[in-house]
Amino acid sequence: MMVSVFAEHYFLFPVVAIALTGGMVLLTRWAFSKAKGGSLVRRTDYSPAEADSFGLLVEVKTVGSYNEARVKVSMLKDFGIKATAARTKTGTKQGWSVYVWPADEQAARGFLDSF
Repeated sequence: MMVSVFAEHYFLFPVVAIALTGGMVLLTRWAFSKAKGGSLVRRTDYSPAEADSFGLLVEVKTVGSYNEARVKVSMLKDFGIKATAARTKTGTKQGWSVYVWPADEQAARGFLDSF
C-alpha cells in the first residue's frame, strides 16, 4: 500500500529534497558570509569599545599591547582569579584593558601592582 502512494508521487520526493538542500546551502552561505552581507557568526565592528561597557566586570589594568594584556590575564588566572582582556578606548587613549569580577578586584589590583 505504501509503495503505491509513493509510486503515484515519485517525482515529489526528489523535488522536495533538492529544494530543502538548496535552502540549507543558501542559509549557510548567508550565515557564514563576509561582514557586508550581515554575517551571523562574525564580529563586524573592530573598533575599540568604551572601557565602561562591559557590564559587571571591573577594569583593573590597561596596557598598550595585546600580548601584555594576555600575560596579565594569564598571571591572574594562575593566581586563581578569573580575568579577561578587551581592546578599549578612554577618551582619545586606546589600549587593552584587563577585567575581573568585582569580588576579585582588590586581590587582582594588589597582585598586578606587585609586578
